Amino acid sequence: MTTAEQAHLESLLAAAANEPTRAPEFVSELLQATVIVPGLVSEAADGGRTASFAPLVGPGGAPVQPFYTSVERLQETIAAIPGFEARYVGIPCRAFWETTRGATLVLNPHSAHGKEFLPGEVAHLLDGAASVTSRVVERGTEVMVGRPAHVPPGMEDALSALFARHDAVDEAVLGWKVTPSANDQSYLLVVIGAGDVRERVGDDLARSLVMFSQAHPVDVMYTTPGAGHLLSGLAPFYRKAAQRRSLFGRRRT
Repeated sequence: MTTAEQAHLESLLAAAANEPTRAPEFVSELLQATVIVPGLVSEAADGGRTASFAPLVGPGGAPVQPFYTSVERLQETIAAIPGFEARYVGIPCRAFWETTRGATLVLNPHSAHGKEFLPGEVAHLLDGAASVTSRVVERGTEVMVGRPAHVPPGMEDALSALFARHDAVDEAVLGWKVTPSANDQSYLLVVIGAGDVRERVGDDLARSLVMFSQAHPVDVMYTTPGAGHLLSGLAPFYRKAAQRRSLFGRRRT
């Protein structure tokens, strides 16, 4: 990766840190980039090659695997931790993530802008989308819903930008759902639109939800205008008529 490409990637990382709606663009570029990983590659007895990567100790004492957008970012870790592995390998990010599946990864851990990637998030991003499964709730099951106490930064703006690209979506509502019998808690996203809205928006939505479904899962419900749904009492965060304002994070009240 050239110096210009490294600078571009780091500018995207900084933009994503300040504007979460830019995160998908950054991750897409990151997966196509060559990253710097402390460690070395050696010849194996069978004539192949093996890679040995140097870990760090995370806040909870568990190992985390650092990787970097450039040698300069690795040097920041070496300055912060004298004696840390100075040797490194350049490896395509996707290949590195595949090799380290199951590990917690930390990008640029001693820089102004960094990012932790949890094992589940890495798996979703490698596979291209958040895992989506159909669930059937038995009739009579108690389900409690309400307004979320916390919404991941940038989530509503990112989803509004996505829905604005799909004419099939009229409105979207975000809530919090609790199913006491299953001890299940999750966000609930209700997408209201045309009868084929699931088919038209589903793939894009799954890719977008990768960035916002790590702390808590996001259940998605599709319905048509005028039909009742679990979040009927909450105001939509997205309306097609106000999509231009939604794109800039300013919604009508």
